[in-house]
Formats: sequence, C-alpha cells, structure tokens
Amino acid sequence: MPGQITLADGARLRVRPIDPADRDPLADAFARLSEQSRRRRFLAPKPRLTTRELEYLTDVDHVTHEALVAIDETTGQIVGVGRYATGDGGGTVADIALAVADAWQRRGIGHALAVRLVERARANGITRLTGTTLVDNVRARSLLDRVGFRPLSVGGGVLEVELDVPRAPAPRPRYRGARRISGSSSRERRASFEKTRVR
Repeated sequence: MPGQITLADGARLRVRPIDPADRDPLADAFARLSEQSRRRRFLAPKPRLTTRELEYLTDVDHVTHEALVAIDETTGQIVGVGRYATGDGGGTVADIALAVADAWQRRGIGHALAVRLVERARANGITRLTGTTLVDNVRARSLLDRVGFRPLSVGGGVLEVELDVPRAPAPRPRYRGARRISGSSSRERRASFEKTRVR
C-alpha cells in the first residue's frame, strides 16, 4: 500500500510497508534519534537496537504485525515509523508504536502514520489498538487523542490508552428499477418492481 504524505509546508514523504531490506536503513534511523526520542519510543533508555530486534522490526507479516515507514525521497532515509503488533498468539488486539526523526517532528508525520495504521488494522481484522506513552510526553498524548485513543490508566509515569477500531461502513444497497415514473399508478409501479425483483 504505497502512498504519500504531504506536509503542511509542502514537503512530501513516501509511505510504504517495511520489509527485511530496511534493516540497515532502520538501524540508521534509530542512530539519528536523540536520547530523549529513544526513551519516549521505548519508555526506557535504549542505546542501540540488537540484530535480533532489527530482524523482528523489519521482517513482519503485515497482518498481525504491520509496520509503515515514511521516507524522505531526497535522501532515501527513513524519517518515521509506525507499527502495530498483536501478541505471540495473534488475536484482534494490537499495540501501536510511533517514532519520528527529531528533525521531522511536529510536522504531522506521526499523525499521518497513525491514521494509516488504524486503516490497516481495520483491514486486517484488528478490533482494538492499545498504546503506552510517558505521561510527560505531551505531544504523543495529543496525537493519540486526536486519532481517537482514550486514556485507560496511569501508573509509574506511563499512560495507557486504547482505541476501538472503527468498522468500515456497510456498503449501501443498490436497487434496480427504483426510479419512480411521474404519474404512474400503484399497479404499474408494482408490475415494474416484480420485473426487477431478484428471484
């Protein structure tokens, strides 16, 4: 599901699902995150990603575990990542996480990725998304609120939130022969209906 994000300042980023070839670009993107951004993403100090973590984060099935990357096409660098993942047993509840490069923050990338993740979750049968963020991460809390997440609990400086994934609207039924002919009698309209009714 390739796509594009157009930022308020006119900059454009390409969005696509992550794949195993993104292991090194993702490691590079992580290395460009500030210590504070890493802490906010992982809720604890995180100096580096291990080889095993990079494999887990890039080799996903795009159903129970989805990840989207936002790419600056002028440099080819990953500048944002959004993902959701269910537990080991799968299921219909998944946890969401977002990270945006420091130089690209406060430009709407996180929100755009979150909205797309909700769409992907709905398409893949996920019924609820959960998330955690540090209480002092005001920007993340505002973003989650705008997407529709509601607070669940606060403890140890961490806020837990959840979102019931909205169902896709049911398609509107299409009726044949539904136009009413001005001046036609009820008998004529019934005859028209009988001709078009599915048997």
